[in-house]
Amino acid sequence: MKKINFIFLVCFAFLLSGCWDLNENERMYYAHGAAIDYKEGFYVVYVQIISFSNVAKSEQVNQDVIQSEVNSFKGVTLSDAFKNLYNAIDEEVYWGHFSFLILSENSLKENRLNSVINDITRFIDTRYNTWVYSTDEPLAEFLTTVPLLKRSITLTRLADPLNSFKLESFIEPVTVRSLIISLNDPPNAVNIPYVRLKDDWKNQKNPSKSIETAGFGILSTTDFKGYVKEQDAEGLRWLSNETISATVTSVFEKNKNFSGTVKNLESKIEPITNGSNVQFDINISLTAGLDNFTGNLTPKEIEKGIIKQIKKEIKDTYEKGMEKDIDIYRLTEILYRKHVKVYKKLEKNGKVALTEDSIRNITIDVQNVDSGRKSFEETIK
Repeated sequence: MKKINFIFLVCFAFLLSGCWDLNENERMYYAHGAAIDYKEGFYVVYVQIISFSNVAKSEQVNQDVIQSEVNSFKGVTLSDAFKNLYNAIDEEVYWGHFSFLILSENSLKENRLNSVINDITRFIDTRYNTWVYSTDEPLAEFLTTVPLLKRSITLTRLADPLNSFKLESFIEPVTVRSLIISLNDPPNAVNIPYVRLKDDWKNQKNPSKSIETAGFGILSTTDFKGYVKEQDAEGLRWLSNETISATVTSVFEKNKNFSGTVKNLESKIEPITNGSNVQFDINISLTAGLDNFTGNLTPKEIEKGIIKQIKKEIKDTYEKGMEKDIDIYRLTEILYRKHVKVYKKLEKNGKVALTEDSIRNITIDVQNVDSGRKSFEETIK
């Protein structure tokens, strides 16, 4: 009798341990990225469903596998658009691997971002570390572009921007979390990386498209302020302590120039208050490595060239922010953190009025200029 009871108990235990509500991996679709537009009163959502056939493989990637499928759905609200997605798909969509979100200019205007963020963050499977981008180019093509050499689509610049950011720290990547924090803190604005497509790589068959970070879009809680692109955006990197490596190029005169890599960057902004007047001192320390130069240059000349060029880029980007009536370096937040009483006296709608003279001094300390494996002399004399 005891033996029969034991067998019954073991069988019952096996039944209880079954995962009755577990979804099989092959019976789900995996959303990896999305892009959102707004046209003629409708939200348009482009969703990228990916195949994991080429992910985490040590052998040769199967070039014949279709890595992604992209479709668009529209609705008066984002919820309507997602409902239409679910009505037109075969299996359950899993959002736990959702990695990036691209926003068009229209989706950023008239405070529509609030609706977008609400939908993204309220869903339990999505994460706050999802990368966010802005663009004014066709959205669908971003979702079908694969990395060079047709590597796994999960390795695109959009899904993992930190790899390229280590090599050239142009625009600091933004997540949903940092976007929300920036919009809720003074000056209630955020710089969202601007991306675009380029047909610049060639192979034995057809040109390959790549995705490039080419500036940033400026978004406030009230409206979208526009884009700052290419050279006009370069000053932003010098005031970010997240900058890992950045290239600086300076031209002294004809046939006399240099290019170097800046590392160990530390920036500090200090508000200087005088009654109702406030200005800001910017202090930067860095080390530089000499990459290339033309002409006879001394380490002191190179140091002066670095200082001159970085100051110019900081001022140029600041002026672009002034043109768009935006606090591009978040100087208001610095005042808020360090002198909250002065901030409360001066702020209007969460922002302190800035002028061309608001930046009082820019001090740059080049602690070292490393010539690398060679001296400060040209290789061929």
